[in-house]
Amino acid sequence: MKFIQKIRASQCNRHGFIDALVGVIVFQTLNVTLIILLGNLDKAPVDEMPISEGKLLFYMLLMAPLFENLLMIGAAAIHEKLFNRKFLFVVTPVLMTALHFTTTQELPFPTAIRVIELFGFFYVYLKQYDLHKLEIGKSRALILSSILHFACNATVILVLYIFDFLIDAETIFSA
Repeated sequence: MKFIQKIRASQCNRHGFIDALVGVIVFQTLNVTLIILLGNLDKAPVDEMPISEGKLLFYMLLMAPLFENLLMIGAAAIHEKLFNRKFLFVVTPVLMTALHFTTTQELPFPTAIRVIELFGFFYVYLKQYDLHKLEIGKSRALILSSILHFACNATVILVLYIFDFLIDAETIFSA
């Protein structure tokens, strides 16, 4: 218990960064697990992926967190100049959520879940950036926000690989 209190009181947890990081990881783990267990995976596309797994990992773990958070921060800066932070934490996450729906493929779970999930994640990324930008600078705040995004994407990959491993092991031992 003292270990957790030391972490929460540490300088790394300024403005609740560690709390947000743990929250994002736990939520995404539960979310992906529930989608795998309760979702209709028969609706998921089964065609061959157009890019290799290595490129997909590179994009999900490095490019997406940096590029999407930079785009989100740019949109937030424009919104802040035009509207003086009014509805800043609503409009920018909604815009980023809308940018994620370019595919016409049907999701194996209700679209409303994906919308709420994406809005929540982008809200947390933007809020953490906003809380840290004056204290440690904009570039470091971008990195912290991108770390949250990286952790979220890495959690998805990790949970999917664990379930894939469990399904493969179950198939081997049942034969």
